[in-house]
Amino acid sequence: MKNIIFFSLIFSLISGCSKQSEIAKKMNCSPTIYKNTKQIADFNKNFTLDIPSSWKTELYFDNYQSEIFTADTLKQLSETFILVASFNLGDLNFDSDFHHRKDSVLNASKLKLIDSGNASFQSKPSYWYISKGTKNNFEYHRFTMMSKLSENTYFSAYAEIYGSENIDKRICESISLLESIQYLK
Repeated sequence: MKNIIFFSLIFSLISGCSKQSEIAKKMNCSPTIYKNTKQIADFNKNFTLDIPSSWKTELYFDNYQSEIFTADTLKQLSETFILVASFNLGDLNFDSDFHHRKDSVLNASKLKLIDSGNASFQSKPSYWYISKGTKNNFEYHRFTMMSKLSENTYFSAYAEIYGSENIDKRICESISLLESIQYLK
């Protein structure tokens, strides 16, 4: 009986540590474990992310948003990604107007929609999409995710992935960083 309880406890601990988001599951991501991370809070202390200590991180805020910009500057841009996460004031509804605005932004940026979907992220209704295009003469992909937090706040994040190698792997790595989010308000 003691062995059954012991193994049940170990199983529950292991399964609790490897919680993947619906988005990570949809993308067939294997969990990425980052070592030597530090918890970074956005300027207005709305959320935190666990980011590798060696990454360069900057904060930005204005009257409507509070952002964290981060990237592994020790690697070539074609081997890593730039991650931007922000807490935003405003309405977010995943309706036809939202999709029309998204399509307009993609067209204006000359980006092609590759994949998209609705999913729960951190128990919040969310929408994500992957687009592809060219920026500063570099081929790049952009993973974008938005989550409705309340009637007048939402979380948004995007990862810019330059080059043409290991795109899915780098998208999954960015999702793993986002899965460390803790909302503070």
